Amino acid sequence: MKKLFLYIVSLFILVGCSDEIPEHERPVQSKRAILAYLIANNNLDTDIMNNVVWMYESLAQSQDSCSLAIYYKPSSSNAYINEAQILTFFTDGHGQINGQPVLEGSNITTGNVVEQALKYTAVPGIATDTEVMQANLQAMADIIPAESYGLIFGSHATSWMPAEENPFISTKSFGQDGSAYNSINIPEFADVLEASFPGNLDFVLFDACMMQTAEVCYELRNATHYCIASVMETPTVGFPYHRILSELYQDEIDFNQICTDVISFNKEMGLWGTYAVVDCTQMDAFANAVREQIDQHASALENLSLHSIQQYGVKNGSTDFSYFSFDVADFIKQLNEGELPVLFQQTLDQTVLAKSCITNSHSYPYGSILTDESKYCGIGMYIPDAVLDTRWNDYYRSAISWYQTVWSE
Repeated sequence: MKKLFLYIVSLFILVGCSDEIPEHERPVQSKRAILAYLIANNNLDTDIMNNVVWMYESLAQSQDSCSLAIYYKPSSSNAYINEAQILTFFTDGHGQINGQPVLEGSNITTGNVVEQALKYTAVPGIATDTEVMQANLQAMADIIPAESYGLIFGSHATSWMPAEENPFISTKSFGQDGSAYNSINIPEFADVLEASFPGNLDFVLFDACMMQTAEVCYELRNATHYCIASVMETPTVGFPYHRILSELYQDEIDFNQICTDVISFNKEMGLWGTYAVVDCTQMDAFANAVREQIDQHASALENLSLHSIQQYGVKNGSTDFSYFSFDVADFIKQLNEGELPVLFQQTLDQTVLAKSCITNSHSYPYGSILTDESKYCGIGMYIPDAVLDTRWNDYYRSAISWYQTVWSE
């Protein structure tokens, strides 16, 4: 009943607060629409606002009709948006966005981009609340009906780790709406996507830290086809949407090109990075392959040195995410005396479709984490009890499906 109420309220809000384009004036929409769910009520607001400008730049250069809807939850200091809103852009591929000539050159400013957007007041509430998130995703899909969707999620994140706040380290799973505890855990996040886009969600792109893990992708296996993300903490500047957004509208996305373009941008900026694309529909087969290796080498696990395996967590001051995620292929190699079994390699190749990385970056402390490209397979996973934190380990065993399938015995 509460979900129905929220949805009805959202329709009244959206109808009452929009500058609607008449139906006959709307451009013909492409088969795939892109929705962005950006939770910027935190210290990333300036960077995420700049990402919106980059998205606009890509649309302005597009020669195809494209549709983009952005849920944006700003911080109190945002000078352009003072409440959660849905910003929509329709480009006709002939130099117009929302029926107006595209902004060019020095006119592409944050203020002008926000002004040209068609605006809808979003369903109010904490952006990571499951019912609020689902209502706003549904609202965006209603504004931009399409055959399929691609979703971009931007905010803070910490992969599978449960959302909790303490004086030493705050974990967020996905999202931070004000308080670090205003986050959504990954199993609940996957449920929202499954309910919102049954069978028509082509990809999820996480512009957020640490999300390309087996635990996350396994939870998403029934929610989306592809996951584009990084296994490491990501630079605050975000993805270079002015270079990659147009590719995300293509019927056949060139995932290798996207990973290459992001890494090239990060190199130009003197940053670090690991980016990969996982086929989430292959995660059941991937989980079985990992479990088979663990079963075959159960005795070797007792003497396995975690320090010998490529890990992706960073200790930065009082914040320490060390050993939250290990490279899956490097882990399997360690169990097989340095060799990756042929059958496992085949399954890995079917699961991780594209990857690219920067090694030996001078960006401290993140650049020193990955020094050998051969140790990066594109996806990480936790090894139970690698971190001596009973809260993490208890949650991992009780809530994460990957554990139940791969590690439970």
